[in-house]
Amino acid sequence: MKETFTPTSARKDFYHILKQVAEDHQPITIQQKDENLDAIIISKSDYEALQETLYLANTGTLAKVKQREADNSGFTNVDDIDWENL
Repeated sequence: MKETFTPTSARKDFYHILKQVAEDHQPITIQQKDENLDAIIISKSDYEALQETLYLANTGTLAKVKQREADNSGFTNVDDIDWENL
């Protein structure tokens, strides 16, 4: 369930909103009359996880992981992985 607040209502209950996004891992939208000014509040841990996922996707690492998962070739010895050239 995605919650939406106006800036005024968010200001009144800001601490509760911060606690909620950290505990529930669900974003909160701060909605304004001009939707170009809307904002999303997420927890720091969710933001960091998102940044890590974007990094892995941008470097091609995520695609290689998905390829290995789909490959079903069985066991991969960690010592055989060329970590420098992933």
